[in-house]
Amino acid sequence: MSQFTHGTRVREQESKIKGILAAKTPTVIVGTATINQGDISCVNKPVLIQSAKDAATYFGGTNNIKGFSINEALYLANSVYNTYPIICINILDPENHKTAYEETDVVVVDGKAKLGKTGIITGETLIIKNTDNLEIIPSEKYDINFDAEGKVVVKINDDSVKKINANYDFLDVSKVQETDVMGSINPKTLEAKGLELIKEIFPKFSMIPGCVIAPDFATAKIALALDAKANVIDNKWGSFSIPEIPNTTKYGDVIDFKKKNNYIDEDQIIVFGVPYIADETFHASTVAALIMQSVDAKNDGVPFESPSNKNCKMHGIGYFENEVFKKLNLSETEANLLNENGISTILSRSNGTVFWGNRTSVFQPGGNMEPKDMWITHKRMFKYIGNTIMLNNENEVDKPMTPSRCKSIETNINTWLTAMTNEGKLLGGRAEFLPEENPQNDLVMGKFKWHIYLGIITPGETLEFILEYDGEYLNTLFK
Repeated sequence: MSQFTHGTRVREQESKIKGILAAKTPTVIVGTATINQGDISCVNKPVLIQSAKDAATYFGGTNNIKGFSINEALYLANSVYNTYPIICINILDPENHKTAYEETDVVVVDGKAKLGKTGIITGETLIIKNTDNLEIIPSEKYDINFDAEGKVVVKINDDSVKKINANYDFLDVSKVQETDVMGSINPKTLEAKGLELIKEIFPKFSMIPGCVIAPDFATAKIALALDAKANVIDNKWGSFSIPEIPNTTKYGDVIDFKKKNNYIDEDQIIVFGVPYIADETFHASTVAALIMQSVDAKNDGVPFESPSNKNCKMHGIGYFENEVFKKLNLSETEANLLNENGISTILSRSNGTVFWGNRTSVFQPGGNMEPKDMWITHKRMFKYIGNTIMLNNENEVDKPMTPSRCKSIETNINTWLTAMTNEGKLLGGRAEFLPEENPQNDLVMGKFKWHIYLGIITPGETLEFILEYDGEYLNTLFK
């Protein structure tokens, strides 16, 4: 029996057209950080950094402190590429990755003494003594600060102290192992570590990793782990990874290294060379990831534009030989040989020092020539569009799948793809709910498919200008 009514009333009805919320795709770095300067408990936790203030809170700031890959990434993100957010997973654990050290006869100058190690853990484990009588100096008689290099500066509030001895524990990056990067999941508590934490990023931040890097380790095992964990996150979200090539690899060896170590995958980018600015060197994977993110940021986060031939802010590349850094100056021909084998690099050109390469690592002679797999732009757009469509249809799961709802989902996707096409971010795109792809057996089991056709914009990688002599122009002499 219908309800008796009298007077006016109103009710809300679900809209057939819905807005599309683009997926946020930050760079994710699994590495080491100076948590001794920030949050010492920040171990094996995804940390969202959206500003220099966040970097200071968790890791002590955005200074490029040598030996700590997360600090390097935050310096580049803040001071070179001006791009956020960055999600950092610090695997450097002060419980396991520390070393006890004694420093003697440290001279006090103008009331200050600078200790030699980075990563010094302050607090109860730090003991300062007067070198003259070896008496412990009470903590209330000195102050502790960190300088730009991450070194501890002890300010002594006693003019009689001329030299000090210091006993302390410091964060020892050399003790971090491959297994720390790859991580694990506790079978009882389900607590995750290392790369296994990637699956926690979306539930925690509602963000999907755009690119995952682990610059501290340039090994084949880490390359495989990066691909396994970043390619499909939590059996759903798609991402990219950039494994490191050893920084001792020479130009003539890099193609052979790629093939022998099977760095061949459509979900990975390979970059050759150690980038540098003046006398500071950086990790190639970090530079490449942040270049891509900075280019995306100029395009509303849509990764349709190639990072290639964009000024990378570096001065060039090089490699290490017996711990000595040697600079390289590749010609375009030499760089193109790397590109031909699915390896990007950094190249000095007339328009500046640029990132150079459009292809994923699957591209090489005799390799995969599938457009969606061999182009960086195509693969990233497929992942971006796929992630965004899934994200915006999460709420449609388990609703009654009526003909109008099937059409509404199709229409919403088409409206979004048309908008991107009109903005010059796609050549075109459409979604179709096709009967041949939705057999009765699937529909009975609650399985519905929409076919998405995409026209991804191809980079103008080769521009050829044909010059021809035209004798007809001689007739202008008689006009």
